[in-house]
Amino acid sequence: MSFIQPRRPNPIHILIPYSYAYDTPSLREATARIGFLGRVLATFRVERLVLYRDREGEEYRRHAHLVKEILDYLCTAPYLRKRLYRLKPSLRYAGLLPPLNIPTHPEVDDIKRVGTHYRQALVIAAGHTSVVDAGLRRDIRIPRRLAAGSRIIIKAEVGEARHRFQHIAGDSGEIYDGFTTAIMGSLQDILRDYQLRIATSRKGENIAKIIPELVRDIGNAQKTCIAFGAADRGLYEIVEETGGSMEKLFHKIVNTVPGQGVRTVRTEEALAYTLAIINIHLT
Repeated sequence: MSFIQPRRPNPIHILIPYSYAYDTPSLREATARIGFLGRVLATFRVERLVLYRDREGEEYRRHAHLVKEILDYLCTAPYLRKRLYRLKPSLRYAGLLPPLNIPTHPEVDDIKRVGTHYRQALVIAAGHTSVVDAGLRRDIRIPRRLAAGSRIIIKAEVGEARHRFQHIAGDSGEIYDGFTTAIMGSLQDILRDYQLRIATSRKGENIAKIIPELVRDIGNAQKTCIAFGAADRGLYEIVEETGGSMEKLFHKIVNTVPGQGVRTVRTEEALAYTLAIINIHLT
């Protein structure tokens, strides 16, 4: 039986700071933390991760590019990585990370099973028809003009005697195919694009008291973002440094770890707790 899971009908985007994992003492440990972040995002079918500028300095922007590079690598089907990524120091430990195992990253032998399968594919030649690599030990031809070098989703209908392949639009919602990662600017500028803006903070309202209202609002919003601070500085501190106001920027400010027994909660931990709570009520 193939593993099939559709996209969320109401997309959730996650906002975390450039400085995420910046203080980690080694590349290996940073890679492990970033990999765990990716697993959490994929587990709860997040659509997009946005890295926002929380500190000035080119070193923080370079670090944000490292986070993006490792997450993009994870979101690439294992059978396409050799085509798309050359050996480089920043990805030295990426091969040690557990795979995402999302629906479009199938196991090698999935294609042998009768039924419907989805695969991430790379367009390697384009003309009136397109040739794609879908990790099938042979290239396949799609009767559509697609952009060379683009990544697409292939739907495979596998029968006893015949296989049928077709291209499906990534925004169709038919299958969850991972998340994208973007590096953007200030939090204030990013938030303008969202109908529902949620902040997480230990100073926020206990999520248990507002979960029905929160779930209703997420269900009614076309696009929701949930913002997180850094381990050493919460969102209140980050926003106040720029002269902003949390109450003006966000519709909801919630505490998803009330009564925490540790001094600080890491960003990836807060992310996992928050999405787990929301997921129970949205699934």
